[in-house]
Amino acid sequence: MKLAGAKRQTLFLTGINAVVRALGLTMRVWMSRLLGPEIMGVIELAQSVHMVAITPLTSGLPVAISRLTARADEHSRQRALASGLWLVRKASLLLVPLLWLFSPLIARWMGDVRVLPSLWFTAPCILILGYSAAYNGYCYGLERSDLPALSELIEQLLRFTLTLLLLHCLKHLTPSWLAAVPVVATMTAEFIGLCYVLRSLTIAKADLRPSTAWTKAVFRLSAPATLTRLMQTVLRSLTAIMIPLRLQASGLSVAEATAQLGMLNGMVMPILMLPGIFTSALSMVIVPRMAKAEEKPSELGRLLRMCLYSAVPVSGICALLVFTISPVLANAVYRQAELTELFRRCALQIVLFPVNHLIASTLSALGQQRRSLYVSSITATATLGLTWLGAGSPAWRINGIIFAQYAGQLLSIVLGGLVLIAWRMERKR
Repeated sequence: MKLAGAKRQTLFLTGINAVVRALGLTMRVWMSRLLGPEIMGVIELAQSVHMVAITPLTSGLPVAISRLTARADEHSRQRALASGLWLVRKASLLLVPLLWLFSPLIARWMGDVRVLPSLWFTAPCILILGYSAAYNGYCYGLERSDLPALSELIEQLLRFTLTLLLLHCLKHLTPSWLAAVPVVATMTAEFIGLCYVLRSLTIAKADLRPSTAWTKAVFRLSAPATLTRLMQTVLRSLTAIMIPLRLQASGLSVAEATAQLGMLNGMVMPILMLPGIFTSALSMVIVPRMAKAEEKPSELGRLLRMCLYSAVPVSGICALLVFTISPVLANAVYRQAELTELFRRCALQIVLFPVNHLIASTLSALGQQRRSLYVSSITATATLGLTWLGAGSPAWRINGIIFAQYAGQLLSIVLGGLVLIAWRMERKR
């Protein structure tokens, strides 16, 4: 793919991602106003389990299939997809029943049984999203990133519409079932989005027979990346569970602690992640090109510099904008005045997220998943420890959580950068 083609694809994906994120943000704002911080906290607790449940099949698999497809010849490209789908089916046979079986125990362990209905509807998402991840990775490897993007747009439109309709029609449900409505809408939308991708791709059934060699290759590449993302997801989930408990230990009530979680993770963080619209689009387009140029360090360096020079200024402008208009976001958008200071204190993270994303994507493209796992292990441990200390301190509370987030992001960037430097020095020998 030429550079002009990469730019066009990046702009196209950025536009699609912008619409997807705008719909998601609008839905969150609407739900925050309708349901309030406490039920939003319940939704965040359920979302933390949802992310852990789907991570084994949605994190490392797309990257592995994309890399193998991009480097394979025309006649064997489908082998990586076939092997990935076989792994999804086998894993789902174990994961889906396990989540259904242990949902009551998980709900009690989280300290809020209101998450139970959400967990029940999360289980089918494992298989659906696993299939979507495999097909998306195949599309990225073929440099047909338009299909996953359009599928995501369809999913988000349906999720938005279904959530609004269901909450409007079923507004007298108990809080636990109201919190499960977004999960039901997500499950339905994901299935329809997968059907769109299947209908758009033309692959002969004979080409979807897995082989032992390709299955081993997919597993070998996806396992470290999956463990890395799983660790990050488990960290976020443990943090979401730990924050209310530690805030209660600092002197807040259960309702106050859950509301604090809802404000930070359910209201502030979606705004901070908005620059990911551009960064994720850039990664989708550039990662297959990096995989193809693995033997050309100078070309890889040029691609990485291009990504950073594009993403950092955009995220910097976004950080300044969020800091400046934080009173508007707090009062006019969310109608929660106390969010103003939270937005200001968290704004600088907007610059750190894209840099971290690009470094992680580069490591995956270069097959450095094992080293990336080490980086994530160190970062996760440090962030979790700092969050535990900060959230439980009466003097720090939510400020301690924010400090832990900054420290974790900076540590991840430094360690990831050192891994890239080490890889380049090895290539020069």
